Amino acid sequence: MQEKKPIKNYEDLPETITPYDYADWRGIGENKAREIFNSKGFPKLKGTGVKQLADKRAVLLHDLGLEGENLQTVLQEIAKQII
Repeated sequence: MQEKKPIKNYEDLPETITPYDYADWRGIGENKAREIFNSKGFPKLKGTGVKQLADKRAVLLHDLGLEGENLQTVLQEIAKQII
């Protein structure tokens, strides 16, 4: 079985990513990316219907395992930089 390698860097991703973008970034198959997008706790954007979208910053924080107060602190700092 051939190993799939990432073809996108975090910086190259659009602000809002799809399972296809996630697969390219993490070097995984599209089916696995959809499975991850549909997992409990994954930071998908709500209200997008059947289209699966997520903010790339929230996904990075999720993948790093940040939770609770640590997550809130980092999100506040990101929001300050955006605004």
